[in-house]
Amino acid sequence: MSKKTTQQVKKVPNPTGKGGFKDHPENQSPGGWDKNNTPSYWLNYFNSLPIDEFKGYKIKHPDMTMAALGSYARIAKQIDELADYKEVSNRIEGMPKQQLDMTSQGDKIEGVIIYRPKKDEDGEMDTISPAGKSSKE
Repeated sequence: MSKKTTQQVKKVPNPTGKGGFKDHPENQSPGGWDKNNTPSYWLNYFNSLPIDEFKGYKIKHPDMTMAALGSYARIAKQIDELADYKEVSNRIEGMPKQQLDMTSQGDKIEGVIIYRPKKDEDGEMDTISPAGKSSKE
């Protein structure tokens, strides 16, 4: 590990100070991330409202953000459509755990046998047949 010299430490990457947010404030973020602008926040919010309040929300708040407007439409549509209800529920609660069983037909698998083929004296690899028996047996 080498130590930095005084000259290296005092080196400024932009000695003139030109450029950056001082010269271009339009490139600066106005405030960063806000949870109130996320679809998940609005889905949860609209899902918790009583029906009367939900129906009047769009009229009382015509200046809704796109996240709020899109979430409002999804919540309104989920009332009649099962597919939309599932989509909104998965977005709010997360996808339900799904199990996939392709080998045991529902039976409990007690143990797993790991077979590592070995080379014989001729240098050929031992193989396993579809019946699970070694070709060398």
